[in-house]
Amino acid sequence: MRRLVLAVCFVALFAGCGTFVGDSPPPSDERAVAAVEEANSTVAAVEAYRFGMDMHVTASDGEQSRTVRVDGEGAVNVSEKRMQATTRTQDQTVESYVDGYKAYQGCQEPWDGYGVENVSRSEPWATATPLHRQVLLFERSNVYWRGNETLDGNRTVLVTASPSAETIESLMNRRQAGDMALNRGSLENATARLWLDPETNQPVKSELRLKISQRGATATAIITLRYTDFDEPTKSRTTGVVYDDPYELGCPGTS
Repeated sequence: MRRLVLAVCFVALFAGCGTFVGDSPPPSDERAVAAVEEANSTVAAVEAYRFGMDMHVTASDGEQSRTVRVDGEGAVNVSEKRMQATTRTQDQTVESYVDGYKAYQGCQEPWDGYGVENVSRSEPWATATPLHRQVLLFERSNVYWRGNETLDGNRTVLVTASPSAETIESLMNRRQAGDMALNRGSLENATARLWLDPETNQPVKSELRLKISQRGATATAIITLRYTDFDEPTKSRTTGVVYDDPYELGCPGTS
């Protein structure tokens, strides 16, 4: 069941969301398509931003269950190709960094140091960051206009999406996705929502709800990302320690 929880966390954070159902979703709403295009154009010009993340995952195999809560925050400097993120779960805190086309992740005990992996060069660097990946998900999916919605006292525009299995696969890291051994029937009952500022076209918040089933066990997740401080100065620089003897193929015990 631990592996199933990891699968949900991986798909949620790095793939966006999707549904592997057989029925084709209805065609996109023209108004939603226009909103996503405007958001994509706005995000393409963003040089820096901050994000906050909250995730709740519950897995059950009928006899036992497990709940994982994760929260964190980070900063992205697109112009410098740098990203820093901190995630916390229970009593553990993990620091991760991206510096150019190298990604460094703090290793769990009993190992010290950082695992390092290459960032794909097949797409623009920014598409590996949370905001750009979420917008790319909506750009590649059927999208639907849900109208105005008040969020934290401010008016926003809400758009939802119905990504295809192919879209999910196109946004997943191939090596890690293979490790999770997800098959076509694993991911189901997923929805994605994106809230936009109607004045600036900037994304304010995104939410993902999904369910994964594997070998009689199921896991559900709710993942929320908030985006702030667009083009404000960010401290997304890596620290010197990550360059000291990193694990070149990722942290021990992760593959």
